[in-house]
Amino acid sequence: MLVSLGQKSKSDTGPPWESGRVSGTEPLCSVVIPTYNAAATLDATLAALAAQEGVAPFEVVVADNGSVDDSAEVARRWADRLPLLRVVDASRARGVAAARNDGIRAARGDVVLLCDADDVTDPGWVAAMLGALDEADFVGGALDTRTISGRGRGWAPFPDLTTELPTIWGDRAYPFGGNLGMRRRVFEAVGGFDETYGAGAEEIDFAWRALDAGYPAHYAPGALIHYRIRDDLRGVLRQQYNSGLGTAQLYATFRPPEVRTRSWHRRVRHEVALLRTFPWRGGNVARGAWLSMVAFEAGMVRGALRHRCRVP
Repeated sequence: MLVSLGQKSKSDTGPPWESGRVSGTEPLCSVVIPTYNAAATLDATLAALAAQEGVAPFEVVVADNGSVDDSAEVARRWADRLPLLRVVDASRARGVAAARNDGIRAARGDVVLLCDADDVTDPGWVAAMLGALDEADFVGGALDTRTISGRGRGWAPFPDLTTELPTIWGDRAYPFGGNLGMRRRVFEAVGGFDETYGAGAEEIDFAWRALDAGYPAHYAPGALIHYRIRDDLRGVLRQQYNSGLGTAQLYATFRPPEVRTRSWHRRVRHEVALLRTFPWRGGNVARGAWLSMVAFEAGMVRGALRHRCRVP
């Protein structure tokens, strides 16, 4: 049985993919994959999408953010198994936000799903996302970090398996940027992802602006993605530093009144206390996790200085 996006009458003149029908090359939905130098992992991502179960044909848009490896060629090799696959040029500006924006604008579907070029979707991911989008306009699924992650699992602050949308600063929920689905009207209402963010907190910013526009995020049970945590410590630290930068920008943008910030005196004391917790007797995993926390805090401090504000 194919998943559909609501039942409509034959007289409905809306886009054919909204009812789960496929006419010509019009897709049921569009899966957008922001991609930068992902030739080593993109095969696994596309293989998982080609193995999706219980859905009509869907479009796959690989938004190439200026890769200098063979990412585009790797993607094109999947055209026989994913006949609605397209590679689009998303190199006008560097960053995952720009790549997502360009990919979504190039997509034909009224329904857009996002996944990353180094992750692997579960066989029922598209079906679960479409089922959730029958009930809400903006949804996010779960991440499993156990299946395809290597030694970086012990360094990065991610749970083994999420069972609800993450939250920040109270009950403000948001979908992970690499496991997100929406109707196009949400993207248009929000105005796309804010490209001034680096690779950190841009999906939170998007979700909060969607909430302000009347589109709260909902959880999509069963929409599972196997998330790949980087194997190199330098990559994990860079990711956490960017997350700290983005979190500072997020606070500077929204300044939620319920969030308490630290004075610069308390901030310095906090950082000094963190430095004193170095796990001298711990192994490489404990030290990597500690460095990950330090990288996040360094990003927060740099972001606070850049935006001239105190941060949580």
